[in-house]
Amino acid sequence: MAARTGQKNPKTSTAPTVPNSNESNASSETNAEDLRKRSRLLWETQPRPGRGPRPMVSREDVVQAAISIADRDGLAALTMQAVAQRLGFTTMALYRYFPNKEALIDASVDAALGTPPQRSGPREGWRKEVTYWAHAKRTMLCARPWLAELPFVAAPHGPNWLSWHEAFLQTIAEAGLSPEDKMDVLSAVHGYVGGSSDTAISLARAVSRGITFEQWAQAVGSDLCRAIDDPRYPLLSAILTSKSGGISEQSPLPARGGRPRTMDESFDFGLDRLLDGIERYIDSLPPANPAP
Repeated sequence: MAARTGQKNPKTSTAPTVPNSNESNASSETNAEDLRKRSRLLWETQPRPGRGPRPMVSREDVVQAAISIADRDGLAALTMQAVAQRLGFTTMALYRYFPNKEALIDASVDAALGTPPQRSGPREGWRKEVTYWAHAKRTMLCARPWLAELPFVAAPHGPNWLSWHEAFLQTIAEAGLSPEDKMDVLSAVHGYVGGSSDTAISLARAVSRGITFEQWAQAVGSDLCRAIDDPRYPLLSAILTSKSGGISEQSPLPARGGRPRTMDESFDFGLDRLLDGIERYIDSLPPANPAP
């Protein structure tokens, strides 16, 4: 007998697939173990391959070749094949140094971050020290714009990544903050530096591809100007056409006080406002050792 209208034939219907919890747990553990292995490759000294002829280049040479490719052509161009060709290897030979592309990118990213510049001379107070750190981090990001192309996925963090954190914590070591406050302040400033550098990184990426500042500024400015008189963007249109803050051919940023504003000035303005808030918070804290 045929099934009634609206009913599925029990012989042909397919039950929904229920994820197997054991398979899911196994997959999760595999991914976690992969991250642990990648982390060990960053932190532990790797032995020279025991078989075959002595390698003609070191792991550091491979990493520098990878960085040079990313510097020139961006993160998407960084492949095992491209690095092998640059070194005159076969792709398979490169696996003697790194087990996969992810491990090579991990090492390349940490090396590309470098270490923060060492401060010399007496300290100048936490605000100035944080400002030095923020500008150094921004300069590094603009020098390697492909670092901004990294996807937001789980990845190990190497010695250089932590060295930037340590350098920042040194800037606020004497500010009277609790350990947890120090980490939150680090997160706030680190996030500001990365987010507010998007425009500067965009310029750096354009210049690395042979585009001049004038060409880049004109393209960005033209897109911004599309907001003028468009009813969808009334507030932005008002700013871009105002006498004191309007846009100009000299800068893709809205002016300040009728004068074209540079990206450095815009960065410093936002950083100062962020540090104003942090300073106000520090001033509100009770003394570390109140008098009896």
